[in-house]
Amino acid sequence: AVRARSTQQVAFLDSTGRSYSTVVHTLPSARGNGEPLTGRFSPAAGASFQAIASGEDATRFVLASTHGYGFVTQFVNLTGRQKAGKALLSLTPGAKVVAPAQVTDAQSDRVVAVTTAGHLLAFPVKDLPELDKGKGNKLIDIPKAKLGTERVVAVAVVPQGGKLVVKSGSRSMTLSFKELDEYVGARATRGGLLPRGWQKVDGLGVE
Repeated sequence: AVRARSTQQVAFLDSTGRSYSTVVHTLPSARGNGEPLTGRFSPAAGASFQAIASGEDATRFVLASTHGYGFVTQFVNLTGRQKAGKALLSLTPGAKVVAPAQVTDAQSDRVVAVTTAGHLLAFPVKDLPELDKGKGNKLIDIPKAKLGTERVVAVAVVPQGGKLVVKSGSRSMTLSFKELDEYVGARATRGGLLPRGWQKVDGLGVE
């Protein structure tokens, strides 16, 4: 799910890293099953839709893959008129698209990435390149030997003064911006290990 205005575009990312977009108000409203996206878009055979985003053209998002690579891009780069979509995120074999994370202030926000092994790393958004498309740079280090079993679960962007919510099963733990300090490191490093009992992360949220 994503919050949007009816006049805005909404973009869908598929498992090949292509992006497709349509105006929000053209989607069916109220209840029901909605309509199949394949009725308006033409993804490659076998591709599945994996993520969604919406915003103004200049809104920035962090796009990332489960193998830990990503970049910052403006929402306008996710939109287009082609039914076949447009190539956006270059994925390494076996990688999937992670839900895009919206940037509030590119100078002071922190990117947070967490892996299935419970490693969490926070670093400044400004340390990540801004690209129109591509693979991006490494966000968090996953040793090559572990790439088969360890992957990035989620990426979030925490504004200064904001809080990170770590979700594990039915429980959640909130870390203040200050508490995130102990997980701050250089981009592409391993990050810190979450406390025991919190290392199986299902998702991240921001308050």
